[in-house]
Amino acid sequence: MEKVAPPSPTASATIFEVASEAGVSITTVSHVFSSKRHVSEETRRRVLAVSDRLGYRPRASARALATGRSMTIALQHSLSSPEFALNPFFAAMLTSMSEAAISSGYSFIFVPADPPAEVFVTPLIAERRVDGAILIDPVPGDAFVDAVIASELPAVSLGRVEGHPEKLSVDHDHARALKGVLEHLAIQGYERPAMLSLAAEMSYAADMDAAFERFAPAGAPVLSAAEFSERCGYELAQELLEGPDRPDAIFCVNDILATGAARAAWDLGVAIPDELGIVGVGDSARAREAAIPLSSLRVFPERAGTLLLELIETLLASGEQPDPPDPLPTELIVRQSTTRR
Repeated sequence: MEKVAPPSPTASATIFEVASEAGVSITTVSHVFSSKRHVSEETRRRVLAVSDRLGYRPRASARALATGRSMTIALQHSLSSPEFALNPFFAAMLTSMSEAAISSGYSFIFVPADPPAEVFVTPLIAERRVDGAILIDPVPGDAFVDAVIASELPAVSLGRVEGHPEKLSVDHDHARALKGVLEHLAIQGYERPAMLSLAAEMSYAADMDAAFERFAPAGAPVLSAAEFSERCGYELAQELLEGPDRPDAIFCVNDILATGAARAAWDLGVAIPDELGIVGVGDSARAREAAIPLSSLRVFPERAGTLLLELIETLLASGEQPDPPDPLPTELIVRQSTTRR
């Protein structure tokens, strides 16, 4: 009889192939990877050696059975504007978070902002169909956020859950970052800054508003957008530029708002950067590829995504909350929109 070669390491080996090759039952293979039952050292080494040679890795479903967890994490972003899907920060963060989840055996269920209880809250939280939650810019009063807090579901957030400082979160030092932006604008000769913020009860907007009030000249205007959209950025910048005390610089809390502000300046004949400086946040393709490239605050979303996944994984594995992480880095990328000296 012709001898059949064993599967190559690149093949998608199954638990049955590993059990057959190692001369053990599939239950024994499962016990080797779950560590829930004792397996002799000799058998364990043989199973692991065969698994390595065949390229076998236990599936998330197998790990779920072994650990009693679903290996599923709820992921919610509090924003639901039409341009949310195009938000470059979220897209980059989600990619890195997904890569980390794949290597850890986790998957996500995306939860919309303020979802209906019968569709998301009851099945996912009350019935514990997810092991934990990652909340992006959580907003108090959101049905899902409130349920996560009330049920004490393991969770980590990007930005604080306002009113719950004990909850584990990842964030930037927004005050320090904004202070650096305003110092750059002052060096470039801009004296009358304004800010386009966001009308949402999230810690990011609250921190940016507080920092601007602290470091900007007294009375510097702040207008809040109803959503992260270029249309809102355009309309609010138009209001500022057509007002009696026209600013000579606008800081926008997102590159999407900044591109809208730049378009409003163009339509009104306000020269960038000579008459108006514009700075956004995100260092996105929108900022880099604008007709007049926009200065922007780089906030490293990839690091945020990886760190969020690592923290929730640690929380679920140990049952204990890890120490709060250091603030994420920021870097002001200066481009033509604020370079007039």
